[in-house]
Amino acid sequence: MYMIFESGSYKSCPFLEKNQGKNIEFLSVSAYDEMEKRAGTWGIPMETLEEARRFGYAKYDSFENFDCISLEMPDFEKVMISFGSVIIYLEKGRAFFFTSQKQRVLDLLEESAKSLGERVSLNRIIYLFFESQTREDHKVFDAIEKEIMDLEQALITSQKHNCVADIISLRKRLMFLKRYYEQYLNVLDVLGENENGIFDGKTLRSFKMLNRRTERRFQNVQNLRDSVTQVRESYEAEVDINLNATMKIFTVVTTIFLPLTLIVGWYGMNFSMPEYGWKYGYLFVIFISAAFIIAGVYFFKKNKWF
Repeated sequence: MYMIFESGSYKSCPFLEKNQGKNIEFLSVSAYDEMEKRAGTWGIPMETLEEARRFGYAKYDSFENFDCISLEMPDFEKVMISFGSVIIYLEKGRAFFFTSQKQRVLDLLEESAKSLGERVSLNRIIYLFFESQTREDHKVFDAIEKEIMDLEQALITSQKHNCVADIISLRKRLMFLKRYYEQYLNVLDVLGENENGIFDGKTLRSFKMLNRRTERRFQNVQNLRDSVTQVRESYEAEVDINLNATMKIFTVVTTIFLPLTLIVGWYGMNFSMPEYGWKYGYLFVIFISAAFIIAGVYFFKKNKWF
């Protein structure tokens, strides 16, 4: 499928001869299984496309007279899963899109062209395609932020006692977003250099604004990662407090019954003691033991140690 741009308008056509594309702006959208045929028709180096296809997330390579970009199209609702990948081969006045999701790319380009109206051009279409890749990311930021707040609330109110799985899930998703935005920013930085003069000044200004917005999103990811770290530290502190409370109870119980251990050891010795012949000796030991327990409980209660 081809989109041809002339005088602020565009038209779609299924075929375009090489000699027809010399003096017009156009873009082509092809599936990966059509890549070799399309590359042969338009003289595109196949090894460059294959190298770009092996790369994940986002990469921008600038060569003599052409640029090659590889992008993952992230699904911001599922975060860890992408819609598919796309390779964009750029020369001045023409662009070739090779993708695993041909219909999705076509829909995005058609939507962009219609939104531009009479201001449609190849450069603006390419910019809007890039812009569309992060257009829905606010949804994942809102969802993760809400999840973090709910997790904090659950920890404060003791409604949740095991948050390890939730914290790990949040960290994985944020790590994915961090890697994606890092590489996406690298692409925008190289694109802004415009070494082959592919983009006009107005489009470059738009890309610079997109770069700044992406930097803010990247910073948002960093802030969310810091929030997750704080939640993890709060959870660890809560676990430590509970462990300390448990150890405190064991310590108090051990301390209360420690005198009884001494009495057991004392009367367990194989010596003849006067108490053995006293008829109230057994009751006396019981009384002393009970007195120690009551005194210990009273002492700890009075000092509010448990």
